[in-house]
Amino acid sequence: MTHEDAYGYSKFARVALNTNDIDFRARVSSEEEREFLAAHIVGSTTTYLDIDRADHVVLVGFEPEEESPIVFLRLNKQFRKRALKVTSIGSKLSIGVEKLKGEFIKVAPGQEAAAITGLPLTAKSVILVGERASESAGVLSAVAALANSTHAKLAWIPRRAGERGALEAGAIGNLLPGGRPVSDAAARVDIAALWNTPSLPTAIGRTNDEIYAAVNSGELGALLVGGVDPQDGTNNAAALAALDKAFVVSLEIAPSEVTQRANVILPVAAITEKSGSFLNWEGRARKFDAAVDNSLNRSDLRILSMIAEEMGVSLNLGTVTAAAREIATIGTWDGARAAMKNISSEKATSLKENEFVLTSWRRLLDLGTLQKGEDNLAGTARQCVAVISPKRAASLGVVDGDQLKISSVVGSVTLPALVEDIHDDAVWAPRNSRGSQLLINLGAAHGAVVTVVKL
Repeated sequence: MTHEDAYGYSKFARVALNTNDIDFRARVSSEEEREFLAAHIVGSTTTYLDIDRADHVVLVGFEPEEESPIVFLRLNKQFRKRALKVTSIGSKLSIGVEKLKGEFIKVAPGQEAAAITGLPLTAKSVILVGERASESAGVLSAVAALANSTHAKLAWIPRRAGERGALEAGAIGNLLPGGRPVSDAAARVDIAALWNTPSLPTAIGRTNDEIYAAVNSGELGALLVGGVDPQDGTNNAAALAALDKAFVVSLEIAPSEVTQRANVILPVAAITEKSGSFLNWEGRARKFDAAVDNSLNRSDLRILSMIAEEMGVSLNLGTVTAAAREIATIGTWDGARAAMKNISSEKATSLKENEFVLTSWRRLLDLGTLQKGEDNLAGTARQCVAVISPKRAASLGVVDGDQLKISSVVGSVTLPALVEDIHDDAVWAPRNSRGSQLLINLGAAHGAVVTVVKL
């Protein structure tokens, strides 16, 4: 989603619907992450140049080769040029970190916070945090504390291109555009004046999971959904139940689980059919023009404006240019940042002989919706495997290539084994690849206890 479209959703929610119930994070997420983004990321200015000058780069919940290859290339450039020190904290040594000859701090899934605390960083160091850091309690609190105590630079690198722009646009329940906290009266007055509306909703909005729960409990009766795959969350059953129960208006470019259940489907322009901009992880705008002229489809922004007009509300966002002009007038909030509560990590899980703690990430080439129909590209994807440590492999009598069945209370997946460097308590599998769609098959992707047996 472009920066301008995200801004349109943000404004529509507040002005037309009088709600802060909006959340761009159509994936696994947490309240700790939402507070972290508001307190430490929105409006931040860490850049590629900081990586180029860094004396040490720490990766937390982030596998650069799979989740942001352009960042991996920059890290690799500096490693080859001047032996840049890279440290990765996680349960499994990744191929990307191996290529960087990085230091690997091996921890059990869910226990990353303890390894972060006390790392010897300096003001020239950079901490790169991925979206998966939200999946272990206390990790983002530990990252924030480390950055504050060492003055290291901090950056958040989400996997999806539009997330930084959506954050800056306020498409999340605790922030208004430009990093203004929903809870700050002066911030609300600031944006209300810009939007020419008497007031804005004051209560911090629900997260995606809370929105689905509110629909299923009868508190909410309708959903406006744009570009969401309900299977990307941890509780896809609750998401699908909410979509079945609510009156659903879907803005989409292609058939999906949402459009199958929608009461109203409004086709919107694909990226090639519209202009706009994306903010990269640095917060830097990257503008583009429409590649296909005279498309009959309209941007999300224009469709939202038309819906608002039918509701008797004017968004004054009839074009992408108008939205970009309005965004430019907002600027960055110079008041107090939103607060972040410190969260402690969970205690380590006691495991039985065939029990493991699941960990995973999405591969660069997987079953992503926008990769459908690209069979040749899909054919270059890495093989799906289940990774366990040499110690646990020996205890189970497993060698490379043996079939391993990973089971949870929801279901199971069966994959060939790969024995390599991973924490003894952990089993790793691709999150959303052919034969390994963990959120659907197991109902979990990180931190859940699963059983592993050799077939």
